[in-house]
Amino acid sequence: MKSLALILFIYFNNVLAFEPHTANYQLSINGINIAKEIRTLHELDNQYFYTANAETSGVLSLIKDYSIAASSIFSINDKGVDGVNYQIMEQENGKVSKNRAIDISSKNNTVISILTKTQPKIITWKAKQGNIVDPLSVFLAISYDLTNKPEQKDFYYQVASGKSIKQHHYRKTKNQTIRINDQTFNTLRVDRINSKSNKSQIYFLTKYRYLPVIIKQTKGSKEYLYKIKDFKISEVEKLQVTF
Repeated sequence: MKSLALILFIYFNNVLAFEPHTANYQLSINGINIAKEIRTLHELDNQYFYTANAETSGVLSLIKDYSIAASSIFSINDKGVDGVNYQIMEQENGKVSKNRAIDISSKNNTVISILTKTQPKIITWKAKQGNIVDPLSVFLAISYDLTNKPEQKDFYYQVASGKSIKQHHYRKTKNQTIRINDQTFNTLRVDRINSKSNKSQIYFLTKYRYLPVIIKQTKGSKEYLYKIKDFKISEVEKLQVTF
């Protein structure tokens, strides 16, 4: 009976690691609320489609119309999250200011750019052997590894952004409680430790298979903070099992 319980626990733990969900975040830069962002995960024929859409909110929206849309397509293999495609578009006052897109092939150790208005040349980057993720899917890659490699402390990723491929090193640090909608949740903090110019602290909900709820990033003089406002995970109730 204990063996059956363990098998079912591992099975449901893995399923919930990438259960389709929608999460709403508030983005602030240097302490000023800039935009609201919606992140959504869908499953499409053994692949996953993760999107992030943000647009200016509050007083700022009256001064500047700014939006950013990013999407990531990836699959899961025995090494974890593995990228397929990544796209990002930024618009200011209705005009495209940045548009990058890449196709990813870890099998061939390559990342190839896709022609866009602001990316007029095809560029090929050579990656190291192993999985490749992007700036959006890297957070879910960490979620997946936290779920499936509970004893592991350090995690390494190749992150392709459409400008370069960089090696990211993340480390589990400590547990911390946070409050969302008047509820207290336990989180696990993970830090990026191999970059002085681009620091990151990510807080993952332990109850919901390490959903990222707070993302702090320092890039030069700017401090970015993504803080979850609410979230909905599909089918969670249907996956609850009692013995």
